[in-house]
Amino acid sequence: MAEPTPNELAQQITRRANALGISIASLCRKAGVSRRWFEFLKKRTPKAVEAYIKIEQQLTAMEQNKTADNR
Repeated sequence: MAEPTPNELAQQITRRANALGISIASLCRKAGVSRRWFEFLKKRTPKAVEAYIKIEQQLTAMEQNKTADNR
């Protein structure tokens, strides 16, 4: 399976954040990544994978918390 493009990653992040009811700006702030970086990701401008990983970790933690809260 091919690796997702930066734009596909941005779309995936947006869908997951929307499902949690959190804005991209808030998610980026909580992950310690600038909102501008996310815009670069959407435009396919290469940036450090570390920033994506921070967002991914924050989003995963928030999804797990939401699942735990729904029990």
